[in-house]
Amino acid sequence: MMIVTMENVKSFRKKLGWTQELLAEKTGVSAPYITQIEAGKRTPSLDIVERLASALGVEYKSLFEPNDSPHASPADDFSRHLLESKLIAAVTDTIRREFMG
Repeated sequence: MMIVTMENVKSFRKKLGWTQELLAEKTGVSAPYITQIEAGKRTPSLDIVERLASALGVEYKSLFEPNDSPHASPADDFSRHLLESKLIAAVTDTIRREFMG
C-alpha cells in the first residue's frame, strides 16, 4: 500500500514542530485534508504534493520515499512506482500543454 510513504508528510511536519493546522495554512488546504493525507485515507493530487513539498522545504519525491516502517511490504514499492509514473505523466502532460500548445 503506497499510502504508508505519505507518513513522511507527518514526519517532516513534526520535525519542523508544525501542527496540521499550520501546514494546512501554508499549503492552502484544510487541516482535515492534511489529517486524511497523513492517515493514508486520501492521496493528494500533484498540485497538493507540490504545495506540501514546497511548504515543508523538501523535494516532492522525498514525500514518497520508503520510511523504514516495519509495516512496509513489496506492494509499497509497486504502489510508489505506480504513483511516481502517474506524477511523471501529469508533469509531462502539463509541459506539453504549456509549451507545445
